[in-house]
Amino acid sequence: MATAYRECYRHNSLRRGKAASRPAQLGTRCRTMSAFGIPVSLAVLQPFNDQSIQVESIVAVGCPPWLTFNKDIADGSPVSAHEDAVLLRLGPDREGDTRIVARIPMLPSSAGYVGRGTHTLEGIARQACELAAGEVLFLSPAQVLSEMIVRHVDDFSFRAVVILLSKNSSETRDVWKLQRILFDLGLVGIGSIQIGDCEARCFLNSKRVRSLDSLGGWSRGRVAMSSLGNNGRFANQLFQYAYVKFYALRHGLTAAIPAWDGNQLFGLEDPSCVGLNLPELSFGPFSEDDLALWKVDEPPVDIDLRGYFQEIPECWQKHRQLLGRMFQLSAEHRHAIEDWRVDVTQAGRRTLVAVHIRRGDYRYYQNWKWPWFRLVPEDWYIAWLRAIWPQLRDPLLFVATDEPKAILPLFREFETTSVIFGPTMRSIPDHVRDFEILRRADYLAICNSSFSRMAAILASSTQKCFCPSFQTHSFVPYEPWMDRHFWSRFATRSARLRRWASSIKTRLLKAMRRK
Repeated sequence: MATAYRECYRHNSLRRGKAASRPAQLGTRCRTMSAFGIPVSLAVLQPFNDQSIQVESIVAVGCPPWLTFNKDIADGSPVSAHEDAVLLRLGPDREGDTRIVARIPMLPSSAGYVGRGTHTLEGIARQACELAAGEVLFLSPAQVLSEMIVRHVDDFSFRAVVILLSKNSSETRDVWKLQRILFDLGLVGIGSIQIGDCEARCFLNSKRVRSLDSLGGWSRGRVAMSSLGNNGRFANQLFQYAYVKFYALRHGLTAAIPAWDGNQLFGLEDPSCVGLNLPELSFGPFSEDDLALWKVDEPPVDIDLRGYFQEIPECWQKHRQLLGRMFQLSAEHRHAIEDWRVDVTQAGRRTLVAVHIRRGDYRYYQNWKWPWFRLVPEDWYIAWLRAIWPQLRDPLLFVATDEPKAILPLFREFETTSVIFGPTMRSIPDHVRDFEILRRADYLAICNSSFSRMAAILASSTQKCFCPSFQTHSFVPYEPWMDRHFWSRFATRSARLRRWASSIKTRLLKAMRRK
């Protein structure tokens, strides 16, 4: 039976194009074990081992009898008895295999079903913290977790979760809703395996994800973005890729995209959208309408998204580190930039300040009278630097601009630094090198550009960011992960009214076509 479970997991991994790696440390041979004479499958650990997560205990709640030692309550019954929740401590046996070394019943938290105690997520989490050390895996049927989590959506202390789905489950809609809730709480799918008549879907807190290859693991459809690579430049493409990838992870879809620069720069690999010909769902520039897709109960599937997707949905908040992991250069390029930063800042002793000043195509856009692309005056940057410079520890300035000959002389009063072009640094495209330095600055002044804004989004949470305000004619503190209306801050009142009128007209035309 153990061999069969390993082969099931290996089959699912190969189907995604990746061979299953051997478990790390604990559980070097995951197999079906027996504790106190009752069979328990530890194959659920494999996807977590592949992410270098060492699970040391399992909290099993409301599971089938053969999995949780509870023979008295049928699968799917209310979580209401003392025996419905149990903590299983894991440890190695003499052969180095993982086995269950202790079974500890968990106490109900409150009165409930026919006068018997009821478990809550808060109570289970509290007991798990008291009874177990190390990583704890929460395991339960999807229906059970759905019922429990509805009452506890603000926080979720378990970083590793497995939900069980029976083959005959008729609650597909609730399962996808549960996946959306888990995503909003910071968890993403990392693979699935078969255990008896159940499919075990594994979720991990996205901060703990090490390998992007196994993200997802199951799919109910596809979401494509065939325009990626041809609808805007570097940073626009990062916003677009993040949107389609997170949309797929949240809704249980396969992201399908064309070849783009991210394949080479970040090592990203996704199924191709070539030949799919899915119906297009399009959003205009500077539009915030795409945010509505993250709030609907029945999100569209099997679609081809097109747009710029510049605003950050609230449900992305807990996936900041995963986004940074997605857009991570190769180790060689990353180390070269880190070494440069260590050198110029004297291992962090000096404060690195960076500014992004965009001219180039923005000068051309002035003829179109597009307020979103107004030039941010150099005087604003200089005034901001003069205000913060005396407060910083031995600061130095990096200027990222598309017109260095015209811009750099304006900042002579500040000590500036430039990039030393070694062999590895020369192999990084100029705009990518500037982007990586912006995201590593201690202080950053962005402009009305997706380029420096995405750099701020990917930066460490310790970075101090500032944004131009056309109302105060100065730079103001800016929190990139808290902003839901970046581009609207640069629009004039007349431009906002034109956008509103255009949006109303588009919706009316769509409604008339449907009739």
